[in-house]
Amino acid sequence: METRAVLFDFDGLIVDTETPEYLAWRTVYARRGLRFPLESWLQNVGRNDRPFDPLGPFRGGPEGADAVRAEWRAAHAMLEPAYMVPLPGLLPLLRLLREHGWRAAIGSSSTRGRIIAMLERLGLAGRFAAVAGGDEVPRAKPAPDVYLLAAERIAVPPARCTVLEDSENGVRAAKAAGMRCIAVPSMLTRSLDFSGADLVVDHLAAVTMDTLCPPAGNGGGRGPAADTRPAGGADAGVAVGMPGGGEAAEEDRR
Repeated sequence: METRAVLFDFDGLIVDTETPEYLAWRTVYARRGLRFPLESWLQNVGRNDRPFDPLGPFRGGPEGADAVRAEWRAAHAMLEPAYMVPLPGLLPLLRLLREHGWRAAIGSSSTRGRIIAMLERLGLAGRFAAVAGGDEVPRAKPAPDVYLLAAERIAVPPARCTVLEDSENGVRAAKAAGMRCIAVPSMLTRSLDFSGADLVVDHLAAVTMDTLCPPAGNGGGRGPAADTRPAGGADAGVAVGMPGGGEAAEEDRR
């Protein structure tokens, strides 16, 4: 029997690094009477080339971008520790994969060094057969490069890999790599378009061997959860401020 594998995104899937980053930016903007545009910030999720620049409004201004960046770092440092735990369902899923002889690897837009350091911090060192970081490939998600590298490192063909992703860019990267993809939107990303995924579930606990190995002709659609896209725009239904599981300095995602 050929080996199969699950390739995990990192930020927002293994650990909630996205919420403290977003909340820190929202705090910085609010202190200046500004609304931080979640819909614009979501363009950066799952990528390392950062098409949206949150410092844009402050560049060339009286404060200067460096001062605002320092303020963001301070706010982020206060928020991040509460989120630095593996997201619910991750550890049981890793045990399930091991029991069935599936390999687990990470393909992320974050730098390889940051991922490895955070895995150690989370007590997850050694739980993944390989790590591929965004700094190791020429093109960022939604290009397939990082997932192809992760599959290569564990010697599993792309067609035998299933990707777990919380971002639209990540889903597009997985499909471009020729891999099956299960979307697991976070509270922040659930407004995105996940129609390109083979399956959409609410959380990692909903990923089972049945969803990883669906019967022939039943590989798509949504899991038992309802539609994850809230009405009313990107900010609607976003519950923030409650830890779900934690981001290092945003520069590491470039």
